[in-house]
Amino acid sequence: MSVLGEPKITEFPSDAFDYTSVSFEPDLKKFGMKTLDDDTYSLLKKRVYDLAGCSPSSVSVYLNGKKIKIKNFQEYVNLYFAGKSEAVTLHDKGNNPRWEICVSLSDSGTSQQVSFVNNICTTRGGTHCNYISDQIVKKCLDILSRKHKKLNIKPAQIKNNLWLFVNCLIENPAFDS
Repeated sequence: MSVLGEPKITEFPSDAFDYTSVSFEPDLKKFGMKTLDDDTYSLLKKRVYDLAGCSPSSVSVYLNGKKIKIKNFQEYVNLYFAGKSEAVTLHDKGNNPRWEICVSLSDSGTSQQVSFVNNICTTRGGTHCNYISDQIVKKCLDILSRKHKKLNIKPAQIKNNLWLFVNCLIENPAFDS
């Protein structure tokens, strides 16, 4: 990135659709590589799929010339459960178009999350995940306590069985990294 080349700007035909195309080739020499290793390629591929899942359906995302066939966040979430016939996800866009939430059971016995703030992957979760999971846990506790009056269950017991997926747009977010 220390040496910049001239950008390639092509004329836009007047009869073409209006769009923006962004492509790049990594400077392999800069990183002491001759080709992308499998780990780097997998990371870049995941990020392309993340982008396809978090973008509006009107945005087309391509990887190596092939269109990614994910139309929305729910289809992106379903990729995590491919081949698992017992997996059930609940999806809610609610009344706020800035928040999209899917939740499923965590099969690991610990709380899991996949989340994005303004299309940035937040691998460690954050207050946006806590905000949603706390509401889900509270509602589950309310329902369970009404149905089973003698049941003594703690919020952590419910939270440890949730797999939360959040895609949100937040004005002026604060990141700890």
